[in-house]
Amino acid sequence: MRPLITVVLILCLTAQGEEERAGLDWWAFQPVVRPVVPSVEGKEKVAAIDAFVRARLVKEKMKPAPPAERRSLVRRLHFDLIGIPPTLQEITTFEADQSQGAYVTLVENLLSSPHFGERWGRHWLDVVRYAETNGYERDAVKPNIWKYRDWVIQALNEDMPYDRFVREQLAGDELMERTERSVIATGMLRGGTWNDEPNDPQDYKFERLEDMVDVVSTAFLGVTVKCARCHDHKFDPIPQRDYYRIAAAFWPGAIEPRNGALMGGPNEQELGVKAVFGWTDIRKEPPPLHLLENGEVHRKAQVVEPGVLSLVPVLDKPMKPPQPGMKTSQRRAQLAEFIVDRRNPLTARVMVNRIWQVLFGHGIVRTPNNFGLKAAPPSHPDLLNWLAAEFVDSGWRIKPLIRQIVLSQTYRQSSLHPSEEAYSQRDAGNMNLWKQNRRRMDAEALRDAMLATSGDLNRKMGGPSFYPLMAPEVLEGFSRKSKAWKPSSLDERRRRSIYMVSKRHLLLPLMTVFDFPNSEKPCGRRDVTTVAPQALAMLNNRFVHSRSEGLARRILAKEPGAREAIGEAWRSVLAREPTEAELDFSVRHYARQSERFQNGQEGTGGEPAAGGIPTEGQVLWLAADRGLGKVPEGRVAAWMDGSGGDHHAHQEEKNRQPLLVEEAIGGHPAVRFSGKREFLRLTGEVVNSQASTILAVVSDRSGLTSHRGIFSNWNGKAGNAGSSLFLGLTGKGTVRFSDDFRSEEEIGRPAEAFVVAASTGSEGIRILHNGRLIGSRLSALSPRNLGGSYVIGQQGNIDGEYWAGDLAELLVYDRQLREAELQAVSGLLAEKYSIALSKGNPGRERTPELLALASVCHVLLNTNEFLHVD
Repeated sequence: MRPLITVVLILCLTAQGEEERAGLDWWAFQPVVRPVVPSVEGKEKVAAIDAFVRARLVKEKMKPAPPAERRSLVRRLHFDLIGIPPTLQEITTFEADQSQGAYVTLVENLLSSPHFGERWGRHWLDVVRYAETNGYERDAVKPNIWKYRDWVIQALNEDMPYDRFVREQLAGDELMERTERSVIATGMLRGGTWNDEPNDPQDYKFERLEDMVDVVSTAFLGVTVKCARCHDHKFDPIPQRDYYRIAAAFWPGAIEPRNGALMGGPNEQELGVKAVFGWTDIRKEPPPLHLLENGEVHRKAQVVEPGVLSLVPVLDKPMKPPQPGMKTSQRRAQLAEFIVDRRNPLTARVMVNRIWQVLFGHGIVRTPNNFGLKAAPPSHPDLLNWLAAEFVDSGWRIKPLIRQIVLSQTYRQSSLHPSEEAYSQRDAGNMNLWKQNRRRMDAEALRDAMLATSGDLNRKMGGPSFYPLMAPEVLEGFSRKSKAWKPSSLDERRRRSIYMVSKRHLLLPLMTVFDFPNSEKPCGRRDVTTVAPQALAMLNNRFVHSRSEGLARRILAKEPGAREAIGEAWRSVLAREPTEAELDFSVRHYARQSERFQNGQEGTGGEPAAGGIPTEGQVLWLAADRGLGKVPEGRVAAWMDGSGGDHHAHQEEKNRQPLLVEEAIGGHPAVRFSGKREFLRLTGEVVNSQASTILAVVSDRSGLTSHRGIFSNWNGKAGNAGSSLFLGLTGKGTVRFSDDFRSEEEIGRPAEAFVVAASTGSEGIRILHNGRLIGSRLSALSPRNLGGSYVIGQQGNIDGEYWAGDLAELLVYDRQLREAELQAVSGLLAEKYSIALSKGNPGRERTPELLALASVCHVLLNTNEFLHVD
């Protein structure tokens, strides 16, 4: 009896271990045949898309949602087609035009907008796992890979036929009509990760082949061919041999280990164009490619000739050798022809499904990168086939297909349904399309919408990517933070998110918290999560606060009353007028916040000393009109600290002592440094807080030749070369506030005396020149190493970067002076030394009224009405 039980158990376990497999009769592998459009009873002239959807609803005994309100519709179209919200004027104009052609005109205008390519280009970049760095430990930047991103944007704007779109990315270097642009398109193949120091270079070249096979098969065909590297595919009719047939198309390229500086690609001579990060064959007749048993490099089996997937028998034929005179093997060009052949059942289905997914939040097949056995079944298979046939018959053009979809009643229906509760019980995932899906903005649309709403969006297109501001905490693990990440100029940082550098191992947290994808592998559909960190980011992120404050400044520049300013905030953020209840609530919030900020800014933070200079947190105060005593031979050997902190300045070596000039700045004395090895040491460790403020009254006589330091604790031997605290000027005349930040603007006429002030802390970084803001950042300096010796007149112990000019007064605080304090102290110093304050930008003072209105704007940016698209 026991042996029988054992046999039965074995048979049961065997049966359980057997997996169902798809065959060549699987629906996705069948030829695309245009189905008959179903008739809709009682309806005439129903668009084909609507007919297929309505037929399904009738079968399920459901009714479609009513049409969306025009306001929701124009907002939906703007985000779907160009990724930027409509203005209030655009919404009211569309609402006012009730003509039948108004919607069609709006669709045409958005499809022809240059921002269309920016929006839809980002979707494609996800699919082809685009990023601008190699990944792995060094994560080096791929030079000129951004040109591929710009190629994608331009191709979509021009409505390049999709078959051409495929050919250029796979084999733009092999085309008869090859151009520099078509070679740039081959950057898709090199957009993945690349390891400059693999453990086994011979094994790693097969990892690279796997990456190329994976991105091509998933992006264009929606099948997981890479699963067949080690064995026949477990679920789909893809034998292991097919994997290597596809891989052979890339085998003639720069696969063998070579000079690491080439980053796994051809050199300029091989590629035939300069400054392009592309791909080409470097061997027209490469050595044989062997099938690897279990995918292991040292277990070579039979030779595999280049070919295509056998799951399309009508196209399964050997690749032809290159004709005489051709420079490449032409294998990739033949692979591209297989993909775009009208008889290939996958290509059109996969692409129209991706387009549908963008416009509805879900594809007809909800596994866009997998159409095999493990795929989600198509919700509307006949509609998918009709769209695929229409796509090919219309010349593979993307814009006409998008136009058909967005003109359909299915797309234009409301995201709310009268029978919402009952229908949700039966079809929670809206598989039957009984309503439009409400969607939260993705990371790029959200960031771009905030920039557009605040009036800060820079719409410049193309060119090298910008580096956004990165929070100091994110850079904490880097030994040389200034080299790891150098933020671009303020204007560049306000460009659209598609132009933001995508560094694989250092992504902007605001983007990742809103589900920006991992670019290690192709991403067919992003995760869409709702998690607490998203709310925390919107409430606390400095970029969001900056947009709120920027919008508030723009509104207040018109000098409106409080109630009108709040109304303008509603119109700017939500593109509508607030209701009376909403306006009243906003006014009350504004009043509470205004009172709070007014109370928070009262006083100067401690008992002021003579002249109104605040003393709280003051750790150093040097003034040349006191504390010097007798100065033999005019050389300054000692300078007494007036703050009470006993951080006195001194210099024992006579040849390094600066001069005292009795009437140097505004009739007041100053200590003059020659720029030739003269400096003063300070007693003790001056600064002990990461929040600090430094102000100085100086003149610069260097002639703008090189960096020069005013105050510093730089000490390379102590390990703070990249984390010291200092204030000085660059060779170009910008203010250097440690290695982590420098002003955007230069000091005008530096030989004339000026007041420079720099602060860091919870309010970010601010640099003022004669009371005018010339540099700011929402985040503080990255953590500084504050220990060691401090000096005046040079860059720490570097024995260089000496100050050449006068120093009349120097104040250092162990805290960040508040906005009003920083402006007031700058004004007091300027008045004392007869220095004219700059006009037109008095420190961009953050008044209680500004901060209160910014708080209202911030609340509006955090509403679901702003974050979601109906």
